[in-house]
Amino acid sequence: MSHRAWIDGLKSEERSAETVREVWLSASRSVFSWAAGHKHIGKNPFADVKVDVPKRSRTRETKAFRSEEVLMILKAASAYTQPRTARDRARRWTLWLCAYSGARSGEITQLRGIDVEQRDSFHVMKLTPDAGPIKTRQTRIVPIHEHVIEQGFLDMVRQVGSGPLFYNLDKTPRPDVDPLKPRRSRAATARADLSTWVRELGVKDPEVSPTHAWRHTFKQRAARNGIVENVHDEITGHAPASEGRKYTKPTVEDMAEALKKFPRYTLDEPSVGKQSRETSAPESNGSIA
Repeated sequence: MSHRAWIDGLKSEERSAETVREVWLSASRSVFSWAAGHKHIGKNPFADVKVDVPKRSRTRETKAFRSEEVLMILKAASAYTQPRTARDRARRWTLWLCAYSGARSGEITQLRGIDVEQRDSFHVMKLTPDAGPIKTRQTRIVPIHEHVIEQGFLDMVRQVGSGPLFYNLDKTPRPDVDPLKPRRSRAATARADLSTWVRELGVKDPEVSPTHAWRHTFKQRAARNGIVENVHDEITGHAPASEGRKYTKPTVEDMAEALKKFPRYTLDEPSVGKQSRETSAPESNGSIA
């Protein structure tokens, strides 16, 4: 059987064409690309293989959250007033951080206390491959919105310490039994739990991602409130639109200044899109030592 026929044969009622393309074909390309690069084989046989995925019909006008969905999620997150476990901390803080940064939820669930730093008059989170997988494989420094800090985020970081904020470390790591089915990381498990939780809250629409939609929501709100494209691209980790844009890469200070324009989410009004200086649960501000 040829490699093309094998890929085509993977499609079934239980396994969609999209799954075959994003999981099976992607993994095969990566493995054989490594083999070709190390001269174990002459050519990657999957390099030119394609899987046609039928385009889905969409009835939703945007991949961003609607106002009522934002309100539902952030209210539920804020209800964890005294998070005692790593899972509770993830539910309390991760989606607020996504909402104010457009970061991928997996980039946040692998965040460590050591990755939260003070820069002059503001604080940042360092999204780094040292903590876990980053799509671009490059460290990204993202300012933390003042509203998150006012809610007590830095106090939580101090209490947890320099290690993982949203999952517990394995005390006795176990080796993977099957190398073809590697065990999911603790950070990935935390991310999956968030997705399940958001669905259980009531965000049922299959056309919107329960966590990735924060990237769309952030970009939409940033553009609407006058944050220029190259700045919100840098915050979210999107590649510059052109080669010339690379020469005007914003600094962390530029991003921190721009985030002052980003409107606060409010939980006491029907519309969460209005800018407000109020916060649902203000706590003491501070800096990381």
